[in-house]
Amino acid sequence: MHDAARLTIGGIALALAGCASSPPTLVALPSATAPAAGPASDAATTVRLRRVHVPDYLDGLPVVTGRDRHVLVVADRTEWAERPAEGVSRVLRDALAQRLGSSRVLIAGDGRRADADLSVELIALDPARDAMTLDARWSFACRTPAQNHAGRTVVRVDVSATTPQAVAAATSEAVSRLADTLAADVGCAGRN
Repeated sequence: MHDAARLTIGGIALALAGCASSPPTLVALPSATAPAAGPASDAATTVRLRRVHVPDYLDGLPVVTGRDRHVLVVADRTEWAERPAEGVSRVLRDALAQRLGSSRVLIAGDGRRADADLSVELIALDPARDAMTLDARWSFACRTPAQNHAGRTVVRVDVSATTPQAVAAATSEAVSRLADTLAADVGCAGRN
């Protein structure tokens, strides 16, 4: 009987300890910021965004809020609600749809063939005390290979604080500014 009482008390203590620890706070990237002008009205190039490549060191669930030289600073008990590569792809796709018009930004299963496939690789997406730096290489693979083109864009956005929420807001703003560049350079027609 004495052993049964110990086991019961031990079980209760474990149950209480499990209840005392709360789950981590989840942070999602906010929606893309709206462009200065409305969507383009012409029915020009249609684009399919491939999954954005985010550096592996940033594509985990812990939220990186800063960097001390080569050491990443991670938020305590806060995680991304989705993998950063998925979140950045979602925000970029939405930002491109706002800038180009939703009918020009195709999604998987759409059934239409895109005029261009857009590939984006983030070289850096680094928060610091005062700014978020996004460095991206991108390329448009057009139906006509001679019209393929590529570039590199660096965006710097002010960060209001080193909190996960501020990092998420700055990330969405940086991705939205990248969309401005991509929307301006999307055309495949007339390039040689």
